Amino acid sequence: MEDKDLQTSTTNYSDPYLTTKENYKLEIDTWISDAEAELADLYLRKKILEADFSTLLEQYKCYILADEKISTIAKTNLITYFSYDLLKPFKSVGLEQTEHYNTWETRHFYTAYQLDEQKNLVFYFKLKVVDERFVVDYLPLITLNVAEMTVKINDKHVRTLISLWYSDKFLSRSQLSLFNQDINELLKYFKSCGFEVLPSLLDNTQALSLRVVSNFPVSQTTLDRIFITAMENEEYDFELLGEETYQVLLNQEQNMIIYRQAEQTELFIDSNNRRRSILDFATSYPFLVPLFVKGNT
Repeated sequence: MEDKDLQTSTTNYSDPYLTTKENYKLEIDTWISDAEAELADLYLRKKILEADFSTLLEQYKCYILADEKISTIAKTNLITYFSYDLLKPFKSVGLEQTEHYNTWETRHFYTAYQLDEQKNLVFYFKLKVVDERFVVDYLPLITLNVAEMTVKINDKHVRTLISLWYSDKFLSRSQLSLFNQDINELLKYFKSCGFEVLPSLLDNTQALSLRVVSNFPVSQTTLDRIFITAMENEEYDFELLGEETYQVLLNQEQNMIIYRQAEQTELFIDSNNRRRSILDFATSYPFLVPLFVKGNT
């Protein structure tokens, strides 16, 4: 009877030393697991750091689009390096990173990048104003859909740029021209990287042959000013084509047709196969700008 009681007592006895060893073993296992995960993340970050553009593109599709597991630091690094590689053409205008990890500066403008809800990479732009007392916002101008390998320009904000120059006087004409050149070099680079650049008002690789609708009616004052300018320039002419329909003949056989309506103005711009963007057209013929940018009558 006594031996049985002793055996039971021995079996139920918990050795504090052995318990401490077991807990320490579990703790070490956790440390090893964490260290292995951290080491794997370091290797991944090193791989991202050493990657060329094609590798960064594949990593973007894997870790951003497909949501493969990745640390926040590695994800931030990937988007930063991928964005920098896409902005390489801006090195010719002094591309430098600012104190903000997602913002870059050139001699002419700032650009920032951000993922939208669809995981597209959006580039925002803010031109340096002619007077530092003026404040302008970043414009979400270019969206890269990496899944479909397409580039889309926000034409609404192309008009905003024209307005910042012509109506608000925040920008100079030369600034807009330089920005137009810089952006088109960027679009050309996107194409070389395998992206399809969708048609836009910003693209200067295509001739202008398009209809543009302004959501405001053209005023008689604006028409009168256009008429006077055309009549004073031997290279221009102004014609009445029909009721509330006018044609402005420009140099190099370019022209614009104005369809005057009660609530809006419809324009047809023909550059006669001359390749140019709407920014180039606007800065070349500023007297026509009030037709598609509100603010001047």
